[in-house]
Amino acid sequence: MGAEEVSAVAALRLAAFAVMATFSGFVGLMLVGYTVTDVGGWQAVGLIVAVGLPVASLCLLAWLRPRVAVPVLALACLAPVAFGVLELLDWQRWSSWEDQHGPVSLVLVLTVGAALAVLGLTRPREAGVMLLAIVLVPLVLEVVGAGSEWGRPLSISAVLVPVLASGVLFLLAGRGDVGHRRLSGSSRLAH
Repeated sequence: MGAEEVSAVAALRLAAFAVMATFSGFVGLMLVGYTVTDVGGWQAVGLIVAVGLPVASLCLLAWLRPRVAVPVLALACLAPVAFGVLELLDWQRWSSWEDQHGPVSLVLVLTVGAALAVLGLTRPREAGVMLLAIVLVPLVLEVVGAGSEWGRPLSISAVLVPVLASGVLFLLAGRGDVGHRRLSGSSRLAH
């Protein structure tokens, strides 16, 4: 693998990170704003800290200990999937609950997704797979649970297109990394 291919893989990683970081930052600021205006007071501060602390902790873990972060983030991916299972079982109830309490499914995806973006800088393939999983698995569960109203969850999930794009970019970067490792391993054997 030549230098230009290595730089292309690095560019894919950075592009994937930039897409997810920009999306997470923008949506995160919007959610903080709505929490402050709708909930207000110390309850809003508590909610912001309750989400912000796990996001910061997972991002820090992904940055400092990516090997440890992979299984931890794989477990964290179960949170959005679990909410998808709830919507599969009783879509009307959980959809109404989310309308009253806020976009919990979006918060779950962002909580895990932000850390996956950091993980993707060193482990792009794993991050890409998990980013796709936290969007697609809950979406399929919700669409099936919605039955004849399947268009509503499908249209609402359009907001998560940047997460999907980031996941695809990380997968492409991970594929380039695998090719690089194979070539560098075979060139070592030849010497």
